[in-house]
Amino acid sequence: MSAVSESTAAAAAGAGAPAGAAASSSSSWAHDPISIPFSILTPPATTPDKKPSQIKFYRPAQMALFAHIVTYPPLAQASIIPPSRKQFNFTVILESSTSLPERPWEVSIWYDHGAYSGTKEPWQALDLQLVHPGPFSMHADHTGKLHRYAFSGSLSSPFPPSEKVHRGRRVPFTVRYRIDPDSQWQWVYHNFGIADGELILQPPVDPNFLGVTPIDLKPGWSARKLISESPDARLYFIESSDPIAPAPEGQDAKASARVLGRVLQLHRWFALVRIWSPWLGPRHGTNRFHLSEPAIVVSFLRSDGLHVVLLAINGIDDVLTTISSTPEGEIVIQARNDTLQPRKFKVLTACAWKFEVALASVMYEMRKLVRTSAAYQQSLEHFPKELLQQMRAHSISSESEYALVSADDAASAHTGTNGSNSNAPVPQYLQSWYDSLAYCTWNGLGQDLNADKILGAMQSLADAGVKLSTLIIDDNWQSLTGTQGETNQFSRGWTRFQANAEGFPQGLKAFTGTLRERFPWIKDVAVWHALMGYWGLVASDGEIAGTYATRGVKMEESSPAGGSKTAVDAESIHDMYAAFYTFLAESGVTGVKTDVQFYLDTLSGSRERRELTLPYLAAWTQAHLRHLSGKAISCMSMTPQILFHLFLPTDTPRILLRTSDDFFPDVESSHPWHVFCNAHNAVLVQHLNVLPDWDMFQTKPATGSEEWDYAAFHAAARCVSGGPIYITDEPGRHDVALIDMMSARSVRGERVVLRPSTVGKTMGVYDRYEEKGVLKVGCYDGGAEWGVGILGVFNMDEKEISFALPITKFPGCEPEDEGLQNPSRRGSEHERILGSRPPSGPSSVMGDADNKRWVVRSHGSGKVTRPMQPTTPLESGALLHCKLPRCGFDVWSAVPVRTVEMGDGGEVEVAVLGLLGKFTGACALVSSEVGASENGKRVKVEVALKAFGVLGLWICDADSEKTKDQDRWQKGGMMVMIQGQAVPEDCVEVSSEGIREGDAARIVKVDVEKAWDEMELDSGWSNEVRIEVFAS
Repeated sequence: MSAVSESTAAAAAGAGAPAGAAASSSSSWAHDPISIPFSILTPPATTPDKKPSQIKFYRPAQMALFAHIVTYPPLAQASIIPPSRKQFNFTVILESSTSLPERPWEVSIWYDHGAYSGTKEPWQALDLQLVHPGPFSMHADHTGKLHRYAFSGSLSSPFPPSEKVHRGRRVPFTVRYRIDPDSQWQWVYHNFGIADGELILQPPVDPNFLGVTPIDLKPGWSARKLISESPDARLYFIESSDPIAPAPEGQDAKASARVLGRVLQLHRWFALVRIWSPWLGPRHGTNRFHLSEPAIVVSFLRSDGLHVVLLAINGIDDVLTTISSTPEGEIVIQARNDTLQPRKFKVLTACAWKFEVALASVMYEMRKLVRTSAAYQQSLEHFPKELLQQMRAHSISSESEYALVSADDAASAHTGTNGSNSNAPVPQYLQSWYDSLAYCTWNGLGQDLNADKILGAMQSLADAGVKLSTLIIDDNWQSLTGTQGETNQFSRGWTRFQANAEGFPQGLKAFTGTLRERFPWIKDVAVWHALMGYWGLVASDGEIAGTYATRGVKMEESSPAGGSKTAVDAESIHDMYAAFYTFLAESGVTGVKTDVQFYLDTLSGSRERRELTLPYLAAWTQAHLRHLSGKAISCMSMTPQILFHLFLPTDTPRILLRTSDDFFPDVESSHPWHVFCNAHNAVLVQHLNVLPDWDMFQTKPATGSEEWDYAAFHAAARCVSGGPIYITDEPGRHDVALIDMMSARSVRGERVVLRPSTVGKTMGVYDRYEEKGVLKVGCYDGGAEWGVGILGVFNMDEKEISFALPITKFPGCEPEDEGLQNPSRRGSEHERILGSRPPSGPSSVMGDADNKRWVVRSHGSGKVTRPMQPTTPLESGALLHCKLPRCGFDVWSAVPVRTVEMGDGGEVEVAVLGLLGKFTGACALVSSEVGASENGKRVKVEVALKAFGVLGLWICDADSEKTKDQDRWQKGGMMVMIQGQAVPEDCVEVSSEGIREGDAARIVKVDVEKAWDEMELDSGWSNEVRIEVFAS
């Protein structure tokens, strides 16, 4: 570390000035033609492969303007630094055009040394050193038009070794640079308008271990500390002293509000708000808390690095609770009491040094509150006993992909020798539902729907060679009042179960029969309907209203269906749903997309909301479990009452939950927001008993939208979402190559998607959309030894963007930090809880990442890094550098490297990459084992795949850095077997594609699909294909 000279410090207008102020004071340096003369250069010596710069004259300040700078930690963002007593590293990547001469650039970090060291010292400069090779470049660069320089340097730890209790610190920093030692410093803020970066340094000793609630409460509130099931979180139940009175009989309850208090030392915040009654969306802010829409969960990042998560309690009774703010930035709790009894304001809050830990703490507690609530127990009373017994007996939960076979498909009821009812449902595997590539009619065919259009769309896909397993028939197949295209859809009511005669003249059963006859690969057919019937509910004079008890309801005027409507009454809703889903099952329908569920929240009377909400939800859940094997999509249902009451408990199989507003192909600005919104909503959804549905999309831009192409952008996002994938192409407009990147042919001949084990979610919860940076969506697939961390990176800006990320951003690749030590504890709270739940996500699976190494492969460029390992400090070699164009994205897979000890004492390193050419090809791995053959002369790799494609293996001598033997791995030294039989020679390739020049590693490619077909193999009863690779 070197302090800046007095003259430079004076010119920077004060050591404590922010980057903007410093740059403004030095602006004359860049524009004074007298103080910065032209330089005269002698052209550098030329080489045959390099065209020399033809520029003889240049101005240093002008040349500095043409530079491009990327830093890690990044500028213009807050970076949370885990607790450590070791050094801290900065890395800067500087690029300059080859049209300009190479110069001895210098780069410094200009940072608040007083804030860093906990003193009152002024800002100082950390001079960085040129390093090689620096961060690994993940993007393809075929132009060769840039000089690339990497600079790195470290600061001593701000927390010296001791037992002294330190508080966390916020440290602003910026970058200054110059083309040579004789030029004046240039500032990134002045030249490029890039704001300061911020380091949030978490302390190695927790200063809050004896602290009270992290919220500074106003009078009238009480906080009770609870035992947290999430390790290292402090959990509190907060409620008001005074209750909320119920509304007078016959009147609609209104929301009451009370100021809760504020989070001190607030630096940034993130909230999931109700952007509309059916949908949630992310909102962000800095040091002043301000919400324009009510939120259900808020996370506050304090300047000392502590995360404080506040969750509104919902789903346990008929009270709707949300979070808002005052103009002064205080937290406000709002609640609407629809019950007949007084109720208090209630919230949960937790604080921890990791966001995920604090969020898990409140969500685990919320699940317990819901499961023990009278409302939830009442819902279970409607379930038949045999249904509950089957669910409990087979441990069907959110950790399982089993559901119940519909009772309608079971054998005719008879009593066996043990007295059991053979008509009771039994489990079935749901992979075909979760993992099948589906087609939805909505955007591709529109609302003017009929049988011929659907058959034509399926034929169009078949002609393109795309055989989908699932069809979703969206809105407007039902029998309704009014006329399509003429009658307002919110005025149309549902009349009968049968499909409308205009579009489906032979009826629903005849249509599904024809569909499966012409396209036998279609396994599942799902149909759309609204939870309360249709957009206009049910027709008062229809067949349904004549069969089941109905009641008049009034919808809020702000609702699309505002005004008086007719609804099936609570006393008949179970019978109606049982009959409706029986009809669907008998008609060849195997699933449902149940939409418009938020209508329950827009009923304008407290009595109607109280008497209809739980019965409707229970009737629907019971019906889709009993008659449709749990194959259901819940849509427009992100209301607090439904999210927590229906989806937090884990007693039933997971269903699919739409997690954002619609895909709008014709609205250009909606595409990056759609992905950003889903990735942030997934932060909450990961704790629900659902798989997230990021909605359908089109593999080719719709007619009229060709000027922007976000198709691949959406495709990559769906692949890392952890949920299902639906396409909604217009007939004849299919990008088959893109479809192939999302899916693969299974052993059973079905087209399946390669879905990761965990839900994809944002890895930067406090990164604001307005910053127009890089959205990082992380997920994980597999087990402890061979599992893969996956990171999707998406450009949110309207221009090219460049960035650097560490290997630690990948799920499962986070090292065990030094941890926050609590000097007063002897064992944490969760260690004293019997049966406490471990932390969710890959960290609990992967174990200690400190002793692991990974290679990272880019789907976009095909590049593969050298083995990388998290280090402290995080050095430049553990960073990935990437550029993304407008609409740009990439998907990276961090694959663990396994070392094999050979018989001659040498070591070979192997990483099983999965299927190449797929966005998430590593998710095709069912298992993999790496070792040496019996005689120790060959590397043996055994892989089980759930789908076909080109299998990729990265292989390298462990001492290749010394030997540089680039001819070590040859095709002649490979033997590959599938199902115990040797594969044809032309199905195996050894390639250096994607390997950095000079590296000795190679990629072994096995075309499993080609070999399988040529060898005419059969897997028998297995759903897997097994490959053995021997390399020497």
